[in-house]
Amino acid sequence: MNTQELGIEHYLAELRVALDDLPPNEVAEIMEDVRAHVAELSAELGPGETLEQRLGPAERYARELRQAAGYPPRTERLPVTTKRQWLTRPRAAAWGLAGATGITLLAGTVALRDPAVLLLPAVILVLSLALVHDRGPVQQDVRHLPETVRLKKWLTPEQGTPAERTITYLRTLQPAWWLVRAALLGLGAVLLASRNLLGFLAIAAVAVVSVYAGPRAKLDRRWLWFSLPASALAVGVLFQVIDMTATQLGYTPERSSYSGPVMQQYENIYVYDENGKMLTNVLLYDQDGEPINAPRYYSRCAANAGPEPVIPANRYPRPQIEYQNGVCYTVAPSVSAPSTSSAAEPSGSAPPSSGSEPSSPVPPTSVSPSK
Repeated sequence: MNTQELGIEHYLAELRVALDDLPPNEVAEIMEDVRAHVAELSAELGPGETLEQRLGPAERYARELRQAAGYPPRTERLPVTTKRQWLTRPRAAAWGLAGATGITLLAGTVALRDPAVLLLPAVILVLSLALVHDRGPVQQDVRHLPETVRLKKWLTPEQGTPAERTITYLRTLQPAWWLVRAALLGLGAVLLASRNLLGFLAIAAVAVVSVYAGPRAKLDRRWLWFSLPASALAVGVLFQVIDMTATQLGYTPERSSYSGPVMQQYENIYVYDENGKMLTNVLLYDQDGEPINAPRYYSRCAANAGPEPVIPANRYPRPQIEYQNGVCYTVAPSVSAPSTSSAAEPSGSAPPSSGSEPSSPVPPTSVSPSK
């Protein structure tokens, strides 16, 4: 949009404001006719000539249009404007922009996990912009809202004050912020590339358009409906990246891979006296008087082999179990004497080795230690 086109939009916007007390349908018809007339007239303007020089100020031209259409002057209709509804199109659009920007900021903090949350502010932005898109690039209706005037006054402190110097300095950093905003959005898109293709494409597109929208919003205020939420999304992504980085820095492999000490499981216990002789029928208890039971399972023993004698689970050494023809036999335990450097060789006859013939088996019966 060149300077001449921008001047036409400014003139039409001021003309619409001067006619805003008329019924909306009448204003739409008048503006449709005036827009075509102004477009033809602008083509006839000479170098340096403006519409104000041809048509006069927008307020005066509006009075002429009122008179031609048979409407009274604006001063006679002012009391009627006080009866208009509070929720007008410009106000709905302005509050939609503010609400969508806030929601986008919150959604940006989780957008890398679930990009679908950005659909809500996107819908609000489209609907609110549609309400005033035909009002021109200057958005006079929104700028003249009482809340907009108060906000502008709050953001424009008195000259010479520290607040005024700070705001002026921040405004000079706008081009740098547009680049930083695009970089943050690009980083978010990269982090989404391997997990969510649609989210990657959406945020990457926002990053690219945001570079164009920043400077464009200064000439066409309708771009604010894209630029402000894009800034909020970039800040939200920054917060999430900081949170992810802090989580990664606090992660230690040693802490995550730590496991408790592995307890050795014993199936049987053999007790020897100081002379190396194996003791039998030894009952073991811990310091609290609880039996020390080494787990052992005899899953192959027949369950229907008759009454089973109960052997205390803490009596050691436990008998060995031989399984033949569906019947479990108890065999006296056999184990070699310990052969450590500090242990003495057992005196007397040693128990039969595991390879020797088993001692006389107990008559066939099924045995299982109590638990």
